[in-house]
Amino acid sequence: MSEEANIIAKIGIDTDPPAKEPIFISLSSYMNKKYVDIRKYYKDSTDEFKPTKKGITMTLSQLKDFTQSINDNMDEIENWFK
Repeated sequence: MSEEANIIAKIGIDTDPPAKEPIFISLSSYMNKKYVDIRKYYKDSTDEFKPTKKGITMTLSQLKDFTQSINDNMDEIENWFK
């Protein structure tokens, strides 16, 4: 998808034990449009991280709606995990 991508975060790599499929957050562009990509990765046979099909790509507007929804429902989300 990406013409260019800039990984800005890696989640689950520094945990003990490391996540089997860590999540990478990257900024990318495609056909002159900009996106944020949140995707699971795996290590291939050469120990290099590769993206899976498990993920989501969002525009800035979608990302703002997503983060607002998470913030608005954080109490319910936290209670779910208790």
